[in-house]
Amino acid sequence: MDSTGEDTDVKLYKASGGVFDDFLASLPEALHDETGSLRRMCDKKQVERLVNLLEPFQESPQLLDPHLPQFLAPLTTAFTTYIAESSQSNGDLPPRGYYTLPVAISRLLYTLAKIRGPKIISRFLPNQPHLLDPVATLFDNPSTGVKVSWELRYILLLWLSHLLLAPFDLSTISTDPPAGVTHDLSILDGTALSITTLPHLSQRLLVLGISYLSSPGNRESDAAALLLIRISLRRDMRSLGLLDAMVIWGTQVMATVDTMAHARTLFLKTGVLAVLAGLLAQGDSAVVEKFCPTIFDLVTTLQDDEREEWQSAGVRRLGMKIYRWVASLTLAHPTEKDYIEDIIERLLNALGDRDTAVRFGASKSLAVVARKLDPDMAGEVLEAVMSVYEEDVFLEQGRKVFSAVSPEKWHGATLTLATFLRQRAVRSTDVMTRVVECMIQALSFEQRRSTFAVGGNVRDAACYAVWSLARCYTTDELQAAGDIVVPATELKEGRHIIQILATQLVVAGCLDPLGNVRRASSAALQEIVGRHSGCVIEGISLVQAVDYNAVALRQRSVISVASSSVKLDLDYWKSIVLGLVGGWRGIGGSDDDGRRLAAVSLGNMVRITYPTDTATSVGERAEFILQAVVRRTITEGLKHIEIYHGCLLALAEVIDRLDPGMLKESDVNALQHNVFAKLKGNEFINPVLRPELTAEAACRLVRSLCLATPTQITPLTSTWRLWTAILETSLDRMEDAVLDQAVPAADALLDKISADNRQRLVESWCVKVADPSYHRRGHILALGHVVRSMSGADAEKVTDVLIAAARRTDDVEIRVAGMKALGSGVTFVPMVIEAILNSLDDYAVDARGDVGSWVRSEAVSATLSLFTHSNISMSDDTKWAFLSKISRLAVEKLDRLRLRAAEVFLSISGAFPSISPISPEVLQVPTTEYFILFLPLLSHPQVRELLVEGLITSAGAGSDSVLKASRIALLQHLASSPSSRDDFATALISVFRRAVENPQDRITIPLMDVASLLIDMSLLPLADIGKRLFILTQKAHFRTTSVPKLAAAVRVYGSLALAATAEPWHGDVVTKLVAMLLHPFPRVRMDASAMVYLVAAEGGSDVAAGMEKVDWGRSTKELAGVVKTVKAGLC
Repeated sequence: MDSTGEDTDVKLYKASGGVFDDFLASLPEALHDETGSLRRMCDKKQVERLVNLLEPFQESPQLLDPHLPQFLAPLTTAFTTYIAESSQSNGDLPPRGYYTLPVAISRLLYTLAKIRGPKIISRFLPNQPHLLDPVATLFDNPSTGVKVSWELRYILLLWLSHLLLAPFDLSTISTDPPAGVTHDLSILDGTALSITTLPHLSQRLLVLGISYLSSPGNRESDAAALLLIRISLRRDMRSLGLLDAMVIWGTQVMATVDTMAHARTLFLKTGVLAVLAGLLAQGDSAVVEKFCPTIFDLVTTLQDDEREEWQSAGVRRLGMKIYRWVASLTLAHPTEKDYIEDIIERLLNALGDRDTAVRFGASKSLAVVARKLDPDMAGEVLEAVMSVYEEDVFLEQGRKVFSAVSPEKWHGATLTLATFLRQRAVRSTDVMTRVVECMIQALSFEQRRSTFAVGGNVRDAACYAVWSLARCYTTDELQAAGDIVVPATELKEGRHIIQILATQLVVAGCLDPLGNVRRASSAALQEIVGRHSGCVIEGISLVQAVDYNAVALRQRSVISVASSSVKLDLDYWKSIVLGLVGGWRGIGGSDDDGRRLAAVSLGNMVRITYPTDTATSVGERAEFILQAVVRRTITEGLKHIEIYHGCLLALAEVIDRLDPGMLKESDVNALQHNVFAKLKGNEFINPVLRPELTAEAACRLVRSLCLATPTQITPLTSTWRLWTAILETSLDRMEDAVLDQAVPAADALLDKISADNRQRLVESWCVKVADPSYHRRGHILALGHVVRSMSGADAEKVTDVLIAAARRTDDVEIRVAGMKALGSGVTFVPMVIEAILNSLDDYAVDARGDVGSWVRSEAVSATLSLFTHSNISMSDDTKWAFLSKISRLAVEKLDRLRLRAAEVFLSISGAFPSISPISPEVLQVPTTEYFILFLPLLSHPQVRELLVEGLITSAGAGSDSVLKASRIALLQHLASSPSSRDDFATALISVFRRAVENPQDRITIPLMDVASLLIDMSLLPLADIGKRLFILTQKAHFRTTSVPKLAAAVRVYGSLALAATAEPWHGDVVTKLVAMLLHPFPRVRMDASAMVYLVAAEGGSDVAAGMEKVDWGRSTKELAGVVKTVKAGLC
């Protein structure tokens, strides 16, 4: 969630009105034809478009609520109309690209159910009892698509379940079956149920429910289970013994031991367990309590015997649900056999289950059961839950270490606390204080593994727990505990519970690396402030700062939101600073970018001021941060490279923001001794120690120390030797993150030494860069920085070295670095200008692809620097040379480079009065319009040829979207401006000639493709350029083995042969095309045969008929006779 720009959900909220209007406007067209009648077949593209309109609302389902009646009414009306009009058909499937109407409707209904939940959507389904039989009949009608669409089966089962809520006996609705129609319910044999006593409709529904209960799809199985539950619990069905029979059948199925453990059997048992759980949950207690012992024994047997089925998370989740309802029913109607203690123990153990769904079920079940217990026993359950937070916790230097705890148990325990709080099961003040301590520990829980970290789900559950606490307890109840001290907060002063929780939520909302946790913290904070008015310091302003949408982006939350929050009160400042300095969320984080952000945020904390500040307050707070970071560097940073990296970056940011003169030279020496004491040299070269992190952070700190040092550094001091060694080692690295810090650090260091020492160091860098064996970028980039402050012969020498680097042909990275250095601010002498011009033509290619584009990109940036220096004198020809090359790059196929070149073109085109200005909107318009805006430049002869060269790479070899857009733009331009065709054709031939004389397949092949297209569209003056195009095409593929080039040449010959029938050289083209029929490559022969066939067919020759059945993949010897006949007929 670190993308820039507006948050997705904000955009969705703003666009939702238009999306809903579009859906409502498009829905009738998808379901009805022009006459208003229902379609029997719906266009798949239209239906999927409607589905795609709804899909984004899965994360914001509440936006749909006001519109659900409008969305569902036409869908349900269409469905019922279809049922009323449907008749048995032959069962043909719809043609490709179409859905049947029921499938289309169910696809949309399922999408709505997926977003908003089946319980809500089923309320809008028609509930007329007479629909039971027609809806069930749809399963027997193949023409509906029910055999191929699981969405349709799911919606129909859900609908039938809803219809079973009808208060009438099914016998009054059921009709007699057709003669000879029976339903196989032999699966219920042995349950003492008399099948013949059941109404026909009931039998039909039972068959449907049982058949789909074992479906691999969870949705179908869940809907089938709901259908069986609803029909079994009906009063009229219970009187016929169906409920007893279903329980007996379920226990028989679950008791079956399948040693093979087939998947279908597991699905069936999962479905059966769902039915049994549903019967306990939805049935009247007086009716279903008698089944508790049977079902409880069934589940405990599965668990205790460790049966294969218990390995399934779905079975274990349903087991937790059954435990909950057995306990609830037992507590409501006590029996001789007490299951409560056994159930509680099993649920407590399940809190550490490996699957989240099982932990959810166990936590909910525990809270529900505990609420119905007497206070003493409920307190024991809560104590057992809270004891999880003390298991396997070690103490290290007085601090708790959670490396050995089970994150699954913590997650389950935290969910349970949340549910306890939601149901107000925490009753005493002392227990509430301990619960708050547990929540705060969970709110900052993280467990580092070798390559990843776990604990995000624990923190998310902790936010839910705080939200539940704030929502379900009054202010007086929470204030009753008075001021407390929570060790996990590291704050020694006592505060009341509400303020402590609010402060910790601010820390989590600003600093947590996971976006969902930051948002959950923001939501919980809003609940606390809203429910407990006046209890949180600057509560309203705090909620506005830690906004739900503001914390979505990590960079914004760590830097901007944190700064806004700490300005409100010193308490928040302390907590945020402690969060950034200590623990794992700030400079000790596991990800590199997170530590960089934390360092920047910590630097911002230095400059925070308050109205109550004294003259020394800011300095004292800065000293507090500085000492805290140094302390962590010494205690932990010397052992852990990631922490060391974060600490050094933080020190640099803090030092940069100190008041001038605050850091004395003695402080610099002491600081350097503390933080650089670890460095022995191995940290910069051993890959295991991640030397790139040490190099980056050390260079960043060296730069800050250089800027903070008030005096010049003597070259003989240990400081000089250490800093120089760090920079030299770092400049030899290749990582961008290291060089981004090392280069400015080198510049800062050179400013602090004498001129003689600076000259010697720069000369050593020049010697190193000039060495042909040098293949690093750092010293080149450093020279590009320092040359800006040099003049005279020294500057010329450095510039010559950089120019030589920009011309290195053996290493593209060196060329990129050289061009970047030249563009960073050197004096633009003629040799530099020439180097930039040449780099704009760098099209080097290696195994990595178009690596020359890296050089061209830096040359484009250097061009912008060149033109922004108003004191640079260039001839008009040179200026036009730059403009023509930039315009070529602005229409080439590479998206990134094309847009960058367009930006530069907009900036420099003002220096050319004859060029009509292009709107800055060119960077935002669709690709086709983008190309259209550049095509008027073809009227300028100075840029025409290179512009054509760039266009053909897009129109002939670009990606699908670029190729299509550029071709449309070019065809529209030439079609609407006939006068420009001659100039364009001349430029095209000129570009073609250069590409043939200096072979460049990147131009030749796309040019021939574009030429063939333009000939087919009659947009090239063939009388003027046709023969030259024909000759150049022959030269282009002379003695080549490139099949793409040969194929492109064949297309040009075919287009010329079809379009230039009146030209004197037409016969030569046809002869050449026929000769290609005997080319050694089969692919070329087949392409040529297709073109020759078209030429023959257009000319009315009988040759075309003779070519139809020829296999042009045969050998040339076998084809010689056929080709001779073709040649005689056409040439």
